Amino acid sequence: MDCFDIFKQWYNPNLWQVSQLAGNSLYREACYRVVRWLAQRNLTDKIRIKLGCGEPMQRQGGYYDPTSGKPVVITSKNAAERLATHVKPSTRRSTHYARSPLQGILAGGDFRTYQSNVMEHLRYLSAAERVSIFHHVRQAQQYFENELIRAAEPLADTRLSFQEKGLQELEMLSRGARDPVLDQFITLVTKYFSQILYGQEQDVVGIHVISYFISRSIPPLRDRPVVRPSRETSKKSGPQIVERLAQILPLSQHGSLLRAIGHNRAQTMILGINQLTTGLFRALNEFLTGQSISSDRQTLIIDRILPRLPVKDILHTVRIFHDPFLTFLKQLEMTYPAGNSAFLALREDNDSVHTFLSLLQKEFLRRQGLDVSEFFSGEVINGSLLPTLRPDIAVLVQPDLFNIDLELILAQAGGHVESEWQEQVATLLQLPAQIKYWREKVWHIIYEPIRTQVESFVKLALAIDRLSTGHRKIDAPFGSEPAQVTKLGAKIADLLRGVVDDSMRQFLTSAVQYLTQAPKEMDKVPIEVIRALRDVERIVRIEKQALGEKEQNLVRFYVLQMARLCGENG
Repeated sequence: MDCFDIFKQWYNPNLWQVSQLAGNSLYREACYRVVRWLAQRNLTDKIRIKLGCGEPMQRQGGYYDPTSGKPVVITSKNAAERLATHVKPSTRRSTHYARSPLQGILAGGDFRTYQSNVMEHLRYLSAAERVSIFHHVRQAQQYFENELIRAAEPLADTRLSFQEKGLQELEMLSRGARDPVLDQFITLVTKYFSQILYGQEQDVVGIHVISYFISRSIPPLRDRPVVRPSRETSKKSGPQIVERLAQILPLSQHGSLLRAIGHNRAQTMILGINQLTTGLFRALNEFLTGQSISSDRQTLIIDRILPRLPVKDILHTVRIFHDPFLTFLKQLEMTYPAGNSAFLALREDNDSVHTFLSLLQKEFLRRQGLDVSEFFSGEVINGSLLPTLRPDIAVLVQPDLFNIDLELILAQAGGHVESEWQEQVATLLQLPAQIKYWREKVWHIIYEPIRTQVESFVKLALAIDRLSTGHRKIDAPFGSEPAQVTKLGAKIADLLRGVVDDSMRQFLTSAVQYLTQAPKEMDKVPIEVIRALRDVERIVRIEKQALGEKEQNLVRFYVLQMARLCGENG
């Protein structure tokens, strides 16, 4: 078995449908297996893994965090007075040493190539800051390499007990120790993430269809494709066509049609459903109520699950991107048949958000090096202590995470608050409102074509599922002539010749082939076949004519405004 066999065993084409939390766990597992393979063959000091990074924080830590290592508590007379009034002397002394932990590229030791979002941040730093970062990263990489070599030494020609010790050290360095509680929770997150995005098998499709057509309607901003390439499309007929259709439907078996960058942009930024936390809160709720003694379950969440979550990133993205009212999704829900389980799971996920925000805030503040019991009063932070915290931390631990009103924070704080702190907090508080403003402008342009495409695709997918699998009896009336089907199919085939070659084109092409071949031996064709062909035609025509040049430029401008506001415009 060689190194590539390890990746083959680990890799699963259905992994596109796992949550980002599960994806990070699988990434760490792959790193551990490769490091172990190298160590067992005495190659640790000869081969190193190099990673490309530059996407948002949720992708394996490949991002730049400007707050890493900065003091958590403000050094000012006002802050000192508030701390003296509300916390114990020992806690007050410890606040002088509280620093935000290193995150992203500053926390890892792997070789990385910097691109995209990382370089977008680094290019605006001063030369001294950039040199300092590169020096620290080099030192971290050197330290990590030395630790790997040291841990791998017992694996070569030593007794079994020493080998076990070496494997344990490699595991801690690359993956971290396994925790059955965390594994159980990741399984729950993956379950609800998949259900919300792709639906269950009987649903055929989930909300990912909306994200897909949103992504296709947004003009490309980079030279990388946002859709996944198709498999080789055969021109054979009969069973092979049905087989190709089954490679897309139901979506619950195959996952995303988009690459990560297109998926995250369409779902998180435009649709307002934070991809990083999709299914997370529903999973936390189920985990909490999984046994009769809920307090024990909450302790497990606090001690075993939250320490392994990117809580800062969760709070940040929920605050600025999450639409608690699911405004645009509700408008598109009517294009789906009633009872789609994806929408039910999403509403349950959305309703559970507020239940767990305080736990996430406490864990976040704990990682900053502060005594949570001194700063929190019950489930909410002591408002008088908010002005002692750095502004970017204060907006994430405020009693109402979704608050955008500075006056409310000042009323909770009481007394005098420094003007500089107020200005910085006011700027951060307006981010969600600004995102909402630009999001509404995008939807004003794209709503109608997206609604029509989603409606057509959902009808087409359900029809194909019924016709190709025979799950349900077709009750539609018969009346169309086979010649009419053949003519319409040829017309649509001409339209498809100019469409980008991806999984959707493969599916639409196969659908047309199937719909035109299926009724050849019938005198009368079910109306459902004609309707399905009309849906294909509508999807293709709208994609070609959805947005004019002016609308494309406007949408591109709106999306870039959102990306720049959030620091994700790499």
